[in-house]
Amino acid sequence: MRRITAALASACAALALTGAASSTTFGVADDAGKYAEDGGAGFFTMLTQLGMTENRMAVFWDPSQPTTIYDQAFLDRSISNAQRRGIQLMFAIYPLKARALVDTPNGVQLFAQYAAKVAERYPYVRKIICLNEGNQPRFHQPQFDDAGNGISGVVQEQAMAACYDSLKAVDPGIDVIAFGLSPRGNDDFDAPSNVSHSPIRFLREVGDAYRQSGRTKPIADDLSVHCYPNVNTDAPSIGYLWPKVGCVNFDRLKQAWWDAFHGTAQPLFHEAGAADDGPHVHIYVDEVGYQAKVAGDKASLYTGAENVPLLDEATQGSYYAQLIARMACDPDVALLNFFHAVDETNLAAWQSGVVLPDGTRRASFGVVKDAILANQQCHGKPAEWRHVERVVGARAVFKTLPRSFVVRADEGFSYQVQITRPASTRRLTGANGAGDAARDVLFKLPKLRKGTYRVKITMRAETNPSRQSVFTRTFHG
Repeated sequence: MRRITAALASACAALALTGAASSTTFGVADDAGKYAEDGGAGFFTMLTQLGMTENRMAVFWDPSQPTTIYDQAFLDRSISNAQRRGIQLMFAIYPLKARALVDTPNGVQLFAQYAAKVAERYPYVRKIICLNEGNQPRFHQPQFDDAGNGISGVVQEQAMAACYDSLKAVDPGIDVIAFGLSPRGNDDFDAPSNVSHSPIRFLREVGDAYRQSGRTKPIADDLSVHCYPNVNTDAPSIGYLWPKVGCVNFDRLKQAWWDAFHGTAQPLFHEAGAADDGPHVHIYVDEVGYQAKVAGDKASLYTGAENVPLLDEATQGSYYAQLIARMACDPDVALLNFFHAVDETNLAAWQSGVVLPDGTRRASFGVVKDAILANQQCHGKPAEWRHVERVVGARAVFKTLPRSFVVRADEGFSYQVQITRPASTRRLTGANGAGDAARDVLFKLPKLRKGTYRVKITMRAETNPSRQSVFTRTFHG
């Protein structure tokens, strides 16, 4: 217990009597209430005891029964119980099968019509996520065409636009939330498994498709992301390298959204110091979770075998408290949902809850409850974001001139090299190349006659070539 108390104290350190009111609400992404024998009465009561106010439920679209609301009887019963307990529900509506949008004739339009039917049936639910992890093959196929060109972003943009229009026709006040992005992807059409998109490159595809469509309306009010750790034991402060996105990499995500949509009808994220001339997009952290060990006396509640390294309950609670405090200080984050509240019983699935299948509360339950109560205001430094028009982290190292130099950046980039003799302004050589993020690119210069030269390196961001960084150096050959 001393460890748990210390973890909470660390996560909530430096609390002040005054602070900026948090715009973040807290909840879970969990269907346990939907399928509970009591219609979710106990589940929603448990959420209120945690101080949570939101529950996201999955609503599948089955293309074999395109107009039938999946799990309608369960939804009818659980929604009434959520209402009585003051829990706001949001839906994540997405295809049951990964190829449904492309293999079903008129699939995009049928999916959008289905979303509208769900919204009409359940007017209590006014926050709706369209689609889920479309950058992953488990939820959308194909990711690439036969030539290796990314195409999932194109189809997902079309589906998002159609879903937006259908839902707004039902009620303009519905908050239409986009994508439910996975934090990772390999961007390799020839990978032996999990052929997928990283979220940053996926958003570039979406933005390109949006611009090419000529659309003059938004496709989303807000953006849903899943920011699971790369490894279950990674602390929340450990993010991903570009082009992936963890819970600490939201600057990267906001910049990618700006790159994709600036200058269009699609709203962007609010920028620090800018006039609040909205509307602006917000982030819904729709899923994040850490799996915890199961005590020996509870092993009989579970089946199967575990497949990830696990945390103890104190560490799980500490990590959840850290996430709560972090999101409360980001004015662009509207919601933090943990996945799940209650463990799944199959050990190959998710044991990330603060409650066991038999209702037993993990030690992390109280830590999460206290952290939510303590972070109704931001007690740290509020996150600030402004878009950049340069290559993020671009730098050039000229120590080995005149033989070579090194360029590097914190995001994918292309580069062009020009070497000139200032006396004659004559270009002697030029080169083009490309680099990934956080990797040195060594450029070896050609053999030069004696004289004074000027090297100029122009770096361009992969996701937006209009963002440039230029480096020059004069040297003697």
